[in-house]
Order: sequence, then structure tokens, then C-alpha cells
Amino acid sequence: MFANYCGIDFGTTNSAISVVEDNKKPSLITFGNNKTTIPTAIFFPENNTYKPFFGHQAVSLYFEGEEGRFMRSLKRILGTDLMNQKTEVNNIYMDYEDIILHFIKYLKQKAESQINTQLDSVVLGRPVHFQDFAPEQDVIAESVLRKIAHLAGFKNISFQYEPIAAAYTHEIKLEKELLACVIDIGGGTSDFSIIRLGKKDSAKDRAKDILANTGIRIGGNDFDANLSLKCFMHYLGYETLQKPNPYTNRILPVPNQPYVMLSEWSSINSLYTYKERKNIKEIYDSSAEPHKVINLYEIADKELGHTLLNKVEESKILLTTSQTITTQLHFLSQKPTIPLAVDNFENSIKQNVQKITCSLEECIKSAGINKESIGLVILTGGSTEIPYIKNTILNMFPNARISEDNKLSSVATGLSYDAMRLYK
Repeated sequence: MFANYCGIDFGTTNSAISVVEDNKKPSLITFGNNKTTIPTAIFFPENNTYKPFFGHQAVSLYFEGEEGRFMRSLKRILGTDLMNQKTEVNNIYMDYEDIILHFIKYLKQKAESQINTQLDSVVLGRPVHFQDFAPEQDVIAESVLRKIAHLAGFKNISFQYEPIAAAYTHEIKLEKELLACVIDIGGGTSDFSIIRLGKKDSAKDRAKDILANTGIRIGGNDFDANLSLKCFMHYLGYETLQKPNPYTNRILPVPNQPYVMLSEWSSINSLYTYKERKNIKEIYDSSAEPHKVINLYEIADKELGHTLLNKVEESKILLTTSQTITTQLHFLSQKPTIPLAVDNFENSIKQNVQKITCSLEECIKSAGINKESIGLVILTGGSTEIPYIKNTILNMFPNARISEDNKLSSVATGLSYDAMRLYK
């Protein structure tokens, strides 16, 4: 009997797990309706906090109005100071480490139930950098993930860069050796690798084939935040003014911190604390446009932050295929209607796309090659579907063939191929 092992792509927006049984070809675990990915979401019901729900079920329960604590984008917390803090979940204070452990254990148990065998070895995907310009945080974040994987029941634990894993998946189909650039733009990070691909011995150490890796902590979550702040938050009072100060007659803008917190998936729940709600009440009382700030107050009071950002994300996705759309915030008492154009979205993410392009340029420079020598560009990660981003990147590679198969699952499959190399 051969050992069974797996690859886990713990993603910011979606996650996946691929298993290898008896040294056969990797196969993806399914999560209902034959879906091979699962939203990286967890919901702790108020009446049974210690039995959370995951993925699609967690999302459904939250949007159906079930009482409890909903969390998304847990991966963004890795490498930040939040990992050293506790968060309130239904009046119980929990470590973020334990919350992520719940999710990883669920992935493992789901896989084991489908293959009817215990998994003891894993290759975990990781971004090139968890945080920008903080290599010490990369070490800390990886050690935390290693600890979590161990507590989940894995005995053998390894890591691989996510773009490298995606490259291994695409390599199987190649008939000749070529130079590839892997572009992985996910929910939390953008990662790039230059690698020689072709017919390789799967047991071979591939270190010499990897010419360069770079990454930056910008991804789909940031594009949601950009669109939210640029086009949605004004209807909640963002960048409006306060009433004149009665003593100095000075007029100041309303504080922007609550709006920034509301625009980021991983910080939304922090808006619901007593301190932040009190702060929002003070903003409302001092605002020159309280009819707008009242929408912010309602979101905090009724804990509708994820509902708002879900609307933002839906709008972002619609703008990848439509030039103009209209979005209504029907869950608010005033039901504001927001007209959006694709130009609004592209302008909101322009600076972040420039930073992504600079990181990609750095990768090419570090590899010591020119763009014309790239024969294959591999696109993975949901954010590569955005036409503005896709076209900006592809214009850089005039001679390359484009491969974008299995964008959401290629990393997990590649991690399993790497597990075969390590544990076979």
C-alpha cells in the first residue's frame, strides 16, 4: 500500500485540495455540485459556535440572515500582527490561528472522507511574499501555517510557491522545453515566476529550472477595496465634510478610517466593536451630510459589511463583461442606486495594476532574460479574468502562447505533483 498525500491551495478567496492515491495521477476533491474549489469562508452560528460551517454553506447562511460570525479572506491575516491577537466570535474570544485550523482540518477531513484513507503528507501552497518588504514575516507566516497543518493531523509538511505549482500542472501537456512566465493574481497577492518547462523527470530537483520569483501583496481583495472606496463609499459619506467647528469655524473632512476598514474583507468585523460604533455615531453627529453617513451607521449597527462588499465584488465581476451597470444597495433603508462604468473600475485599480506590472518587470529582470524569449505565459488566479489587467500583462509578451486552463484549481493540482516528487 502506497502512502497517500495531497496538495492544499489555501487561497484568499477560494481554496482547493488535490490528492494522490497509490502514486496515481492527482485528482481534485469536490465540494458539492462537483465544484473543485470552495470559498475560503467560515461561519460560526450563534447557537453553536464550536461547530462552524465552511465554504458555500457558510456564505449561504450569512446571506440568509442566520445569526452568527462570518469571516472571509483569512489568509490575509498571515504575516500580520493580527495573528497575535484574539477576535470575538459570539462573545467568545478566539485565536485567528485556531480559526484557520478549523478551515484546514475541514479540507483534510473532506478529502479523507472521499478517498476513504487518512492523509499524512501535504504540500501547502504559499505566496512568494505574505507581506511586502518584510522577509521576516514570510518566515513567521510559513511557520504558523506549518504549525496549523501539524495540528490538523499532517505528519509530513512541505511548501511550494503557488506560481511554481501552477507551472507544474501546465508542464504535463508540453511536448518541448520552453521558457515560461507564470502570472498568478489571486485574491490576496500577485505572484510571478520564470521557469524552464518541458518533459522533466518528476523526481528531479527543479531548483535550477526556476530562474526568478517575485510577488506583491495586491490582489482581488484590493481591487474590491479600490472600487468600494472610489465608487461606493461616497454614498455612505466618505470624503464628505463635517459641520464647521463652532469655535474655529474650520471645516474638516469626516475621518476615513471606518470606510477603509469597511472596504477590506479581513477587517470588516473590526467595525462592529463598541469603540468603532461609537466613533461612527460621532461622525454622524458632526457630519454636514448625515443623510449619507446614516448608511454607514446602519451597516455597522446591523453588521451588513460583508453584504456591502459582496455587492462590490459582484459589480467588479459584472464589469469584466459589461461597459455599464447599475447596482442598488437594497439591504439599506435608503436603497441607494449606484451607476458604474468600466472606466470607473479601471481608474480605481490603475495604481495597483502599475505596482503589479512593476513586480512582474522585476521578475523578468531578475531572471536575466528579455520578454521576447518567453514562449509561454500561464495565467492563474481569478483576477487575471479582468480585461484591463489581462491585456496590460499580455501586451508585454509578443511571442508567447497563452495558457489559462483551470485557473482556480491549477495550483492545487500542481502542489500534488510536487507531493509526488517529494513523498513518492
